[in-house]
Amino acid sequence: MLKEDPALRIAICQPALPHYRAPVYDLLGAQEGIRLTVFAGGKLGTLEPGRAGLHYETRFGPVARLRLLGRTVSFQAFQLQVMDPGRFDLVILDWDANYLSLPLALALGALRGVPVALWGHGYSKSPSRLRDGIRNAYGRRAGAVVLYTRSVAQTLVGHEGYAQERVFVAQNALDQTPIRAAREHWLARPEELGAFAQRHGLTPGRTMLFVSRLEAENRLELLVQATAQLCAWDPAVRTVIIGDGPELPRLRDLAVELGVQDQVIFAGRIYEDMSLAPWALNADLFCYPVNIGLSILHAFGYGLPVVTCDALAAQNPEIEALEPGLNGLLYRCGDMSHLAKQCRAILEDQPLRQRMSEAAMRTVAERYTLENMVQGFLDLAQSVDGKRRVVRPLAACGSAGREES
Repeated sequence: MLKEDPALRIAICQPALPHYRAPVYDLLGAQEGIRLTVFAGGKLGTLEPGRAGLHYETRFGPVARLRLLGRTVSFQAFQLQVMDPGRFDLVILDWDANYLSLPLALALGALRGVPVALWGHGYSKSPSRLRDGIRNAYGRRAGAVVLYTRSVAQTLVGHEGYAQERVFVAQNALDQTPIRAAREHWLARPEELGAFAQRHGLTPGRTMLFVSRLEAENRLELLVQATAQLCAWDPAVRTVIIGDGPELPRLRDLAVELGVQDQVIFAGRIYEDMSLAPWALNADLFCYPVNIGLSILHAFGYGLPVVTCDALAAQNPEIEALEPGLNGLLYRCGDMSHLAKQCRAILEDQPLRQRMSEAAMRTVAERYTLENMVQGFLDLAQSVDGKRRVVRPLAACGSAGREES
């Protein structure tokens, strides 16, 4: 029996619906011939659930988590419930081998004739032969895989035996609209921006910024130590740390121990770009010692060169956006003195900062865009129904939405 809805009905199951994903789903759901439903859990770690969208339906439900043989494993009932060809023509699941529901969902999809794609990193920052083997076994059983980066896609095709036509790339991106709006707002008010810098003791050409959770894996002690070394070069150096987390007391104590408690500014949690912008626009570089992810695209939106470590396997997929010497620099992982040296290279060279700033903004304006990310999903959709679709900007898609909670 023919379905009544001519659109390709897509279900995406994710552990959460963070705020930065909502614009991606909105743009995908707004495309002609696409009807999107997102199934998500609630809060995941520090990720608060985002808003429901205008151009896609949402379903929220629990993701069960339990300890099994010393590991945390998950079960999402949605992964099984969406395997219904009467409801969906394509299902996209989280490519996470820790989901007990995932092999069941793949088997059910194959039994019922529902095309299934797995979406994820395609690699682990902590390699394990067993875990990697399980992940690839799931990837090969799926109809397709969707990756954040082209380099991992090439690895899967060239070294892991994945068929080229089953591998798609939806390059991770952030909605730069609120960043541009905040940037333009403050740059149009140079006196207010200057007063902000003076109030907080920020010196042009001497200010570094970090924005994220204060977690041990981000190695922020290296940034505090590098600040102390840089202050020996110029006492005007300031490091602004925006965020909260379990490492805050230890980092405060370290700053006091090193005598830079006045040079390291702990600004607390700031979520809104309009409040974050004056800090970013008074900074000269963005330093994230290790484990950088979407923060790199946020920093680039403000024109900030990025300094992070060269252990690329320890980073998140977005590290591909960094081109050393063009929009940022890498330092030898764990080498605090080299971190300080790389930061100083940018701080003391205004023409270099300007070139890197311009390149950073080009990176997110031309390559890491929502349109490019959504096109990856449209390419996947074509593999299901054979219809070639080129992403249209949201403004050209109309405003009629399908919001449901």
